[in-house]
Amino acid sequence: MSVYNEDSNIFYIYFQIIKKYKRYMEESLVEFELTPAEIDVLTFLINNMDKDITASEISMNRGISKGLVSHAVNLLKDKNLIGTEENLEDGRSVYLKIINEEDGVVKKVKEANEKFTNQLIKGMTLEDLNLFVKVNNKMLNNVKDIEIG
Repeated sequence: MSVYNEDSNIFYIYFQIIKKYKRYMEESLVEFELTPAEIDVLTFLINNMDKDITASEISMNRGISKGLVSHAVNLLKDKNLIGTEENLEDGRSVYLKIINEEDGVVKKVKEANEKFTNQLIKGMTLEDLNLFVKVNNKMLNNVKDIEIG
């Protein structure tokens, strides 16, 4: 399957979604004067509040350096937006947690996230979304098997 055009190329599609999402979030949160890395860390934590997340996981999943994540974490801790929780399984790392879900920044991130997502999936049925998730999870599992080098 070798079809390349901007309308059907998954790399182009995902790149455009991520690019638009990042810009949308930056503009939605401009009043809070957050760096792009702070927004990445904050949105990742808010989108995964039910999970134990480390800085390394954010770095790996967001594709930004550990140093940049670490700097953003320190800035967010200084702003009392996130805190740390001991990782009992690995004493070398800590879990990052949102301190107050009712904080204005956290609420605004959730609101902007929901608005973006609703616009992104507009016109899709539940069946469409379930198929999308199924296909993407298969691709995610397949990409783990791709050897580099």
